[in-house]
Amino acid sequence: MQIGSVSNVVTQALDGLTLRQQVIAQNIANLNTPGYTPLRVDFESALQGMEGAGPLILPDTRMTPTGSPSGAAAELSRQVSQLADTALRYQTLIKGINKQLAIMQLVVSDGRR
Repeated sequence: MQIGSVSNVVTQALDGLTLRQQVIAQNIANLNTPGYTPLRVDFESALQGMEGAGPLILPDTRMTPTGSPSGAAAELSRQVSQLADTALRYQTLIKGINKQLAIMQLVVSDGRR
């Protein structure tokens, strides 16, 4: 795999994670809205197949029933957990990019700092 193709995959992953964060924030904002169906973003399947298709926004059928206060609290907990997971994945990709750029800078500078 060439550097350009890795860069494209990482860019798509970062875009997908950004969209996922926005959808999770929307889910949290509408947690107590009657009739609102939480959404989820699936971009990993597009990355695995490298089909060029963008992320998919789908209804989240795994949601916790929010008819009771405990159900709403459980759903909020799940959404916050997904938000933390998304942030961690995003940070990990950014750190990887920074490492790759540092290595490239070292090569270009011929090992001198």
